[in-house]
Amino acid sequence: MTTHLYCVLPNERRDEPPADLRGIDGARVRSMQVEGLVAWISDAERGVPVSIDGVRAHDAVVEAALETGATPVPARFGQEFASDDACRGALENYSDSVTSLLADMQGFVEMTLILTPSTRRMLRDLEPGLPAMVDPGKPGAGREYMESLQAREAATGAVRRSLDSLAQKLTEATKAFVRRRAVHDQVTRLPLRTISHLVSRSDVANYKEATFTVSATSELRFLVIGPRAP
Repeated sequence: MTTHLYCVLPNERRDEPPADLRGIDGARVRSMQVEGLVAWISDAERGVPVSIDGVRAHDAVVEAALETGATPVPARFGQEFASDDACRGALENYSDSVTSLLADMQGFVEMTLILTPSTRRMLRDLEPGLPAMVDPGKPGAGREYMESLQAREAATGAVRRSLDSLAQKLTEATKAFVRRRAVHDQVTRLPLRTISHLVSRSDVANYKEATFTVSATSELRFLVIGPRAP
């Protein structure tokens, strides 16, 4: 049996987690004091494999910590230690930096925007550019295949430019409420962009309202997710 770490909270949140809160494999979540910090942990079988259910259970505990009114610093899924003492020792080694990060995060939450082209836009722009089935024995087959690849790349580029424009509009609409920003382009064949914003808890409603001033279209859409732990 090992100790699974979910997140760390400020020392002011010394109360035990909700009695009915369960983590990975249905284990009861408990708190552990660590030099000015509070860690939420549970027992876990050694070498817990990564699974959708496990990640969801881990995230649910972090979200429960966020609901206490404090902003937790989440641990990466799979942070397991041989015992509670081993977990405590590891956190104590980094207590200064973790305490500083916790202090910096208090009062803030993460809001996420997911930008995607609509199904109609993807079909219109990408379907004509899919690589052709080329007969290798046909004269000019190599050139035909390369041209089909270039057409697909051009179509994908057009979608990304449209996402750039939508992202810029959302950035302008929300900039008054954003402290920090991170943008991630997904490594997939079809364009998908994620924008993470650090926002004050008191500004969440205003932030959401600001995003709604930017109109989605029949060709581009976005989702607003949060608040979540940063």
